[in-house]
Parts: sequence; structure tokens; C-alpha cells
Amino acid sequence: DAVLITHAHADHVFGFDDIRRFNEVQDAIIPVYGSPNTIATMNRFFPYVHQVAQPGLSYPRVDFQAVTAPFTVGPVRIEPLPVEHAGIETYGYRLETDGRTLGYVPDCHRLSAAVAQRLRGLDCLILDGLRRKPHPTHFTLDQSVAELKRLNARRSFITHMTHDLDHETTRQALPSGIEIPYDGLIIEV
Repeated sequence: DAVLITHAHADHVFGFDDIRRFNEVQDAIIPVYGSPNTIATMNRFFPYVHQVAQPGLSYPRVDFQAVTAPFTVGPVRIEPLPVEHAGIETYGYRLETDGRTLGYVPDCHRLSAAVAQRLRGLDCLILDGLRRKPHPTHFTLDQSVAELKRLNARRSFITHMTHDLDHETTRQALPSGIEIPYDGLIIEV
């Protein structure tokens, strides 16, 4: 239905052309939301999305939309939340529909008090936890666990982990209520 982009680092956007398959299946242009700087960068990285495809070629059919305030996609209210990561404009997102809430913050190393307040007590929170060793632009595993405990979501997940963290060993060491997602996971919110 839509794509939310947190920031335009390669590990988050260089699979962008895969949107073409969703265009084909849905026969629709897909809105892509991000901060003003992120959308400007996406236009620089993928200028061809604005071209008409030649026969035999296809490009992602998208509508880039810069956002700075809450917006809706269908029945879902989406709130962009500015977070600190690598000195570039980066968003996490808070989604809400029918009284259910989810937070998604895959890349950050600090949450402001205002953002933390918007993420507190959600039904589900997905938060960055890169590795054990300190990193200047990401939460470590221990920092992520501490934040997730403080924010007290009903269900919490750590994401954006490096290969330095063995999935099963890390999963077993996490406190109750904090999980590691895996391919194919479906989360009921």
C-alpha cells in the first residue's frame, strides 16, 4: 500500500527497484514517504522513476512524498519521529489503527525525550540493536534492551543486528518480552 523510508543509507534503499513487482501485482503507483532530505536523496539516487519506461523495461512507479507531520495510509495513522543516527535526517515511525500501536526504529543511537514518550507503552516496538561493541550511530544490544525495558511495549523486538550476534545465543540471553524477529515472522498487533 505504501513504503516508509527511515533514511537513505544504502542498506535501507538499494533494494528499491524491487517495488516494480508490487506495481505489477497491484497495477498501481505506490506512495513512498520519508523526510524532506530523504526524499530529495531518493530523487537523486533513482531519477529514472520519473521517466516513462521504454518497451521491455520497467521502473518503480512511485509517488515520492516528503512528510514532517502525521499522515494516513488507509485507516493507519503514521507519525514520523525524528531520531539520531549518523548525523543525517532519520525517522522512526509510530503507526496506529483501531487503537493498536506499533513503533519501528531500525537505525538510531539516541531517542529524544519527546520521541521516547511517543514510543512508550505501545503494543509492539521494533528497535535498533546492532551489536555488543559500541557504535557511534547505533544502539548496542545492551542499550537497545535498556531502552525497550524503559519504553515498556507489550511486545518488543530488536532489529538491524550484525553477524556478530548469533541469533539463537542472543535470543536465549534476552529478557522476557524482548525478541529477535526472523524471516517469515507475522506479528499480531
